[in-house]
Amino acid sequence: MDKLDNINELLCKYNYAVPRYTSFPPATKFTQDISQSDYTALLKGLPSSNAVSLYVHIPFCHELCLYCGCNTKVLNSYSPVESYIKLLLSEITLVGESTNGKLPVNLLHFGGGSPNYLKPNDLKLIVAHISEFFDISKQTSIDIESDPRHLGGEMIKAFVDIGVTRISLGVQDFNHDVQIAINRVQPFEQVKACVKKLRDNGINKINFDLIIGLPNQTIETVTDTAHLAASLSPDRLAVFPYAHVPWMKKHQKLLEKYPMADGKERFLMNEAVDTVLKSHDYKAIGTDHYAKSSDSLAVAQNNGVLRRNFQGYTVDISEAIIGFGHSSISSFKSAYVQNTITPADYRNAINNGEFPVNRGVKLSENDQGLSRLIEELMCNFKVNLEGYKDYIGSDYSDKLATLIQDGLVIMDGMQLIITDKGKPFTRVVASCFDPYFEKQENQHAKAI
Repeated sequence: MDKLDNINELLCKYNYAVPRYTSFPPATKFTQDISQSDYTALLKGLPSSNAVSLYVHIPFCHELCLYCGCNTKVLNSYSPVESYIKLLLSEITLVGESTNGKLPVNLLHFGGGSPNYLKPNDLKLIVAHISEFFDISKQTSIDIESDPRHLGGEMIKAFVDIGVTRISLGVQDFNHDVQIAINRVQPFEQVKACVKKLRDNGINKINFDLIIGLPNQTIETVTDTAHLAASLSPDRLAVFPYAHVPWMKKHQKLLEKYPMADGKERFLMNEAVDTVLKSHDYKAIGTDHYAKSSDSLAVAQNNGVLRRNFQGYTVDISEAIIGFGHSSISSFKSAYVQNTITPADYRNAINNGEFPVNRGVKLSENDQGLSRLIEELMCNFKVNLEGYKDYIGSDYSDKLATLIQDGLVIMDGMQLIITDKGKPFTRVVASCFDPYFEKQENQHAKAI
């Protein structure tokens, strides 16, 4: 069978909507059964000697990128940001006073939105306030996402002052026609100058985010983008498939006037980018990341200790992640807790002295076992099911049968191995162990 014919056949079978499995159960299964007392108990249950990680959500951007699926807002005034920061500081206080002492912190991550929307002194204020309740030390990694179009010298200096160790730049695509379509024009030279400025100031751990499947993209344009991105020598690249979810993000409807790749074209784009990045000596990490062989992600994958959470692939070993701000998600061994998305609800909760929690899910012992299984599969492309036989039930072999027949996975005794042919469909393989999963549109992005 011709390779392209085989791709078409596989896509017809397996290119359906499926969770990204940055959590299990996925966020679509969160309910409103998480109470104030539940969250208090989770925080108080954290051992004082165990390091945690912290996530701070900054839900503001300078412009609206039309591909965006994040919880963010475009503002014309800084006044709402000042109000938000006051609420954020109050939430940090509420949480900090509910833990058993000053917990050590492995990782402090600022996401968004665009965290560099903040004024430099406000960023410093947030970190200083966190330090009142959590132990931020020289061992703490501080990561921040940024829009390179709006990253000036004063903010970079603030990054240095607070000890930022890694920065992720939203590159997405370098082709001008693509940038026009998605309302994010940032020429290559602008990003190159930003990278130089960061390195000149001692911030050398740099990540790029790229997106596959945007309007006006072709195999040729994504190949060019991959070469240009690699020429700037970032330590890591994340290559995400564009998630077209207009039922959730109505502004994405504006992209439908442009040509967008179908499943087969996206598959071939991914292959093209994979080839380019590997030719530049990047190592594929999991399903959608690349890293230099010396980077900690590559080392973790080699050592079998790679992790996956809401920020994607990581070396973070923290058992708990505490989220602050609109829509942020906190992760514990036995539960996920998500903050409210709407500004009014967030403000009202904080002003009433309450946690702004909105929904979440409590994990049964079986959920916790399946979560470990799926994470191992997503990170290592293999798993010994013998260690999970108490969680997986008896019908998994029926679900895997077609995948085995199509050469996407093989079974060696109880060892399940995803083949190279099957790696693009890793999320589909993982869904075989997800008792909550149902095939339905308008819930997740497609596998490819």
